[in-house]
Amino acid sequence: MRRLLGFVVLVVVAGAAYYYWRYRPSEVQGAREALGSVGDRLQATKTTAAVKAALELDRDLSAYPIDVDSGAEEGSIVLRGEVPTEDLRAAAEERAAAVPDVRQVVNELRANPSLAAAETGRTLGENIDDRALEAKVKMAFSLNRELKGTDIDVRSFRRQVTLAGQVDAPAQRQLAVEIASRTADVAGVTDEIGVRGEAPPAPAASPSAPPAAPPRPGARNGAGSGPNDSLLDTL
Repeated sequence: MRRLLGFVVLVVVAGAAYYYWRYRPSEVQGAREALGSVGDRLQATKTTAAVKAALELDRDLSAYPIDVDSGAEEGSIVLRGEVPTEDLRAAAEERAAAVPDVRQVVNELRANPSLAAAETGRTLGENIDDRALEAKVKMAFSLNRELKGTDIDVRSFRRQVTLAGQVDAPAQRQLAVEIASRTADVAGVTDEIGVRGEAPPAPAASPSAPPAAPPRPGARNGAGSGPNDSLLDTL
């Protein structure tokens, strides 16, 4: 009886498989494509993590905030952020290109000479703490539905966080500042975020000149003091 039941189950499974293969190939193909898409995403995540690790292990590059994202093409990596020199910018691209499974590196790093002077004021421990704080703020942004996918750069120097990049609306800019300010261990936030389609903020107005001293009693507008003042007053 058990053998008969097992045979019946096997026939039903085989018949269902044949039916889907013969009469519903589109659904089978869709399932294959879905599984392939998941595999591609897992591979992209693995490659991105490998590039991040390679940059963090590099003595000259580990001190700088370099974002690594997967590109549109398979095996493509995008580098964003700032480094002090063009040599370091080229070195980051070279390190990323040497990682297995990386086929193309899109280098969007910017050379900012002011970073060199800033980095010299930190100890190794402070540098590590700042890198961890940058990652923490970025994670807070990614966990907010309104900011997920935005292009916001995060830099930290002794727990003072600077936000830069572009957003689509002023509300996103305000929200980013609020989230960064509420993130644990952040001592302060400098807002350099731009809003797409808006002009850059106007420079701060210069301080106004001090008010003029009030005229002396008996003095006339535009006339200085002199021996004729008393004579004119009597007339």
